[in-house]
Amino acid sequence: MKGDTMDIGASGIQRESRITTLKSLDLGGMAMLAAVKGQAFKAFDADQDGKVSAQEIAKLGNNDPDKLADKQALVSAFDRNGDGALDTSEFGASRLLDGKNLQTLLGVQDEAGMANWLIARADTDGDGTLSADEYAGVASPTIRSGRTVDGKSVWDPVEDVNVQHFGWTDADKDGQLSAEELATKLKAAPQLIRLADTSQAAGVLSTRGDSDGDGALSADELTAAVKAQNLDPSDVGDLMRSADRDGDAKLSAGELQAAARRHPLLFMRDQISGAPVPPSSGEMLLSRLLHSTMRGLSDQMVSELGGALNRTA
Repeated sequence: MKGDTMDIGASGIQRESRITTLKSLDLGGMAMLAAVKGQAFKAFDADQDGKVSAQEIAKLGNNDPDKLADKQALVSAFDRNGDGALDTSEFGASRLLDGKNLQTLLGVQDEAGMANWLIARADTDGDGTLSADEYAGVASPTIRSGRTVDGKSVWDPVEDVNVQHFGWTDADKDGQLSAEELATKLKAAPQLIRLADTSQAAGVLSTRGDSDGDGALSADELTAAVKAQNLDPSDVGDLMRSADRDGDAKLSAGELQAAARRHPLLFMRDQISGAPVPPSSGEMLLSRLLHSTMRGLSDQMVSELGGALNRTA
């Protein structure tokens, strides 16, 4: 590894994460995966303004207005800067482009399919491989390396970074990246970090679980929602007591979201003593329920959009 600094473009509020240790990182693989994700971003970004909105996600699917709220919840969960849309870094860290979901969106079965998809978008001379210039045209600017000089982080020029990543991927050193070479690196690419504000799933959870249509979840409706996610409902009562702020024995989307945000990392400091105050069992249940709801929402959306990016290639 040339430098000791890297921007992996991931942070968030409530965490849903997988972290790979630095020693096991295949930086060439990470760069190739970022290139695929970057091209996927461009396919979603219909107006080419550098952001993906809920409306743009809807355009790739059935554009059902009734499901726009679901798409907005997903966007909000990964929208770290709060501007209402996803930039390339936020989009790349979302569950939409996570593992098999990315392959489903591309309409491919494996890393070889991903490699061919990238080549189809970047191979300007039609020789079935990528030259250094063709790779540079699709290389992601979110993967950077650098070093510390006089106590300050200094980023390497993007051209140098692209040459380095190209060289790590070009196994036979013929100056071209074949589909096989790209697939090898994509298989080695780490899934670094996926962080989301899962409190944004509160509205989705409330709407889907509200069987009587009164705009809130009763204990029975919440229990049914918990069981539907294969979770233990024994702490539903604790959650109802801790989250029901207006005392109506029901939980609105606002109350669910407020309860989740009291423990944004499922941990907080006592305001008086500074001692750690762990969440209650009900709040732990809510965290698991919102994580599961967000995962289900993301995976469902990917299923609806399956192969959509092949149609925009």
